[in-house]
Amino acid sequence: MALLDLDHLKKIIGDDPAFIRQVLQIFIRNTPEDMAALTRAVEKGSHEQVSFYAHKLKSAAGAIGYNEAYEDFKVLEGMGKELGPISEIEAHVNKLNAECSVCMVEIEQIMNSL
Repeated sequence: MALLDLDHLKKIIGDDPAFIRQVLQIFIRNTPEDMAALTRAVEKGSHEQVSFYAHKLKSAAGAIGYNEAYEDFKVLEGMGKELGPISEIEAHVNKLNAECSVCMVEIEQIMNSL
């Protein structure tokens, strides 16, 4: 099953392969940095930063149709705002790190097929 809903992205930005590729490249460039910052926030126990980066990543995932991650980041953002247990937050971040790695491969495949 595809992680990315490419039709969602096309509805937002149109069906121009070059522009789709550009948007996906931005996601690929920014997401690893934001995930690393999210991981550091968890290590520091900073609920505020967890919430900030989860919100940022939620928005990026939603924009490209990465719906499963959108929902997971939404939950994580809430956990940060509600000062949830860091151990649970860490488990969510670890899951999302693994999912994002898989999604990056899928995005590369999509960009190669455009």
